[in-house]
Amino acid sequence: MSLRQSLLAAATASIIALTTALAVVPASAQTLRYANQGDLKSLDPYTLNESTTHAHLGQVFEGLTTRDKDLKIIPALAESWETPEPTRWRLHLRKDVKFQNGDPFTADDVLFSAERVQKKGSNLQTRIPSGTKVVKVDDYTVDFILESPNPILNSQWDTWYIMSKKWAEANNAVDPTPAAATTPSFASLHANGTGAFSVESHQPGVKTVFKANPNWWRKAEHNIKEIIFTPIGSDATRVAALLSGEVDVIEPVPIQDISRVDSSPNAQVLKGPEIRTIFLGMDQARDELLYSSVKGKNPLKDKRVRAALSMAMTVEEFLIAVA
Repeated sequence: MSLRQSLLAAATASIIALTTALAVVPASAQTLRYANQGDLKSLDPYTLNESTTHAHLGQVFEGLTTRDKDLKIIPALAESWETPEPTRWRLHLRKDVKFQNGDPFTADDVLFSAERVQKKGSNLQTRIPSGTKVVKVDDYTVDFILESPNPILNSQWDTWYIMSKKWAEANNAVDPTPAAATTPSFASLHANGTGAFSVESHQPGVKTVFKANPNWWRKAEHNIKEIIFTPIGSDATRVAALLSGEVDVIEPVPIQDISRVDSSPNAQVLKGPEIRTIFLGMDQARDELLYSSVKGKNPLKDKRVRAALSMAMTVEEFLIAVA
């Protein structure tokens, strides 16, 4: 691949297409068989800050806020909030919410989760700004006191999932499981959230079975009783599983297989923009590039070089390169 092709593939900012395929299944079906190219590497919600993990664990855990179908921030475990002063957020927690083991959700769980997510080993430390003090006002009111104003503090809290303090302490899971851990922790193999589904079984790299939570505080908008998730990394194998009826949903659909899936009698591809953006950042810091035949200097420090690279690309060329 040439330098030009590499730059096109790396990209400037661009929206990537999200492709999901759904098999035609009876409306009465209550088991959803689902396959993704990624794996659910850990059930500990603070181990990995990546979209596949957030999407799967978001069925089990919940944040103080969530997103509606238009991606607008709406209440979740916090039913309302206000900023009585520029550096203080006050959250009013939802009452009568229980974790899947039956324990009640209270402010103590928020304080515990705030401390845990900032600990060494957590991959989500940025969810709470450094220096923030989390104060319990009462069992269902929590203050976040910041060192400086942050008017969008809650914009990432839909994927900061709240854990049970009592459950974590009882199962030696007070500290987050590092992504580089060589031995699975209890929290990486078991889960106890407040969400719509609980984890019935988890075999990393093989299969995870979710069961509908009958005591969920929200009204379910589905008739699913069970989700069976199977990671299938091979594009060809994943598509074959869909077309043969082995699974009901796959994500993503390989670009080269979209027409094939759409033309099949038992599956349809859903296509749409993904909110993720990919940005090409040029190394302007080093005096010499790490991986270059140019020695003794860094051409990217020259604004004219960076401008030339930008002018060498078009949006159309980029989209073709990454397709």
